[in-house]
Amino acid sequence: MNIPAEANLYEAVRAFILAYAQPALGPDRVFQGRQNRAALPAGSEDYAVMSIEEIQQHGTTLETFSAPDPDPAASGALRLEALLRPAVLLEFFSSGDAGRLRAQRLAIVARSSEGARFFNERGLSALYADKVREHPCKGDAAQFVRRYETRLYLSQWSGIEVPADYFATTRITRLENVNAHHGG
Repeated sequence: MNIPAEANLYEAVRAFILAYAQPALGPDRVFQGRQNRAALPAGSEDYAVMSIEEIQQHGTTLETFSAPDPDPAASGALRLEALLRPAVLLEFFSSGDAGRLRAQRLAIVARSSEGARFFNERGLSALYADKVREHPCKGDAAQFVRRYETRLYLSQWSGIEVPADYFATTRITRLENVNAHHGG
């Protein structure tokens, strides 16, 4: 039993930003957040940062058992799968309106059939995007930099397969009608 590999969230979201952010950003301007020893671009306040904020499981775990045809010496396999909902924070920094425009346009695409198609091709489902919010901050020159953010909510299946013991036959030593024997 083969469980398909999980989609790489950062690769898919990075491709989404590069494909649909307008004004366009180059690949050297899109960064994965919360990394050690990663430097933001010097001399420019025009870039994007993407960070996985949380991953929630929706529903109960799906369990599927399979066994070799019948080989009691071999162990079976228990496939455990869950539908996960990652929330990915997208932050767009700029000294002008470019960050706001990028966040708004990506939120629009994420809520469309085009966004659904884009992520579906990468093993994910696009659920929705949050509203765009502004959170200004200070840049390298101690000047305010505009920072706009939105969150993408995606979904994907994740799973693991573990060995599981099983039996192929049983032996019954006593079989009786409970109602007839116990007065039911």
